[in-house]
Amino acid sequence: MKRIGLLFVILPVLALFSCGNSGSSTEVNGSTTADDVAVCIWDNISLRDAPTESGKWLSALSIGETVEYLNETEVDETPKTPITYYKIRLKDDKEGWVRSDFIVIASEPATFTNDCPIYSRPDLLNKTDKQFSAMDIVAVKSESNGFLEVTGKRSDGKWVETGWVKDQALTYTDVDIAVAKFIRKAMELTDEAKKAEAIKEIVENPDFKESVFVSRLASAQEEAVEEITTEVEEVIAEPNTEDIATDTIDVE
Repeated sequence: MKRIGLLFVILPVLALFSCGNSGSSTEVNGSTTADDVAVCIWDNISLRDAPTESGKWLSALSIGETVEYLNETEVDETPKTPITYYKIRLKDDKEGWVRSDFIVIASEPATFTNDCPIYSRPDLLNKTDKQFSAMDIVAVKSESNGFLEVTGKRSDGKWVETGWVKDQALTYTDVDIAVAKFIRKAMELTDEAKKAEAIKEIVENPDFKESVFVSRLASAQEEAVEEITTEVEEVIAEPNTEDIATDTIDVE
C-alpha cells in the first residue's frame, strides 16, 4: 500500500503546474486598456513618498495588482546604476513612487491556466525553449496575429522577461489571479504539512470558489481521496499471509 498522508493535497497541485482616462489606449484581450493603467509584476514592491530608496515607505504592492500611472517619471542618479521611478495611485487613493522595473504601463494583469511556450515574435516559427508555467502572473501589453505580448517572471526564471504567447492560455479574472498568487506562495513552503494546510485553506475559502484553479484542485483531491479509499479497501480485503502461516498445523 502507498503511504497515505497530507501529501494527497499537494500532489494535485503539482499536476496542475505541469499541465481616469488620459484619452490614449492600447488594444489588449479584445478590449481597450487605458495608457494610465499599470500592472505590478513583482510581489511586495515598496511604494515610497519620494523617487529614491531612502524615501519614506508608504505601502507594498502585490504582484498582479493594477494601479493608476500618474504620468510622472523621475530618475534617481544617486546609486551607481540610476533607478527610474513611476508615480502611481493605488485603489485606496494613496499616491507614491515605485521602481519602473516592476510596473508595466498600459497593460492588463493575467495568469496562465496551463504551461505555455514563449515565442520571440508573434509567429509560430519563432518558438523558444522557454515557457511560462501555470499560475505565473504577467502583464499583457499588446495583441498581434493571435499572440499576446506579456511581461513577467517565469517560475524557473531569475528576472522579468518579455515574450509572445498564444492567447488561449491566459485568464484575466481577479479571482484566478489571486488564487494563482496564493497557491504559488503555498508551494514555496518547505514544511509539507504546512504546505498542504495552506493549499487546503485556499480551496475551502468561499471567496475563491469561482476560480478555475480551485475547481481543478477540488476535482483532483476528490480523485486522490477515491484512489486512497480504494487502496485501503484492497488492503483490508487481502488475507494476512503471516497469520495464515502461524495458524497452519503441520501434518506428519
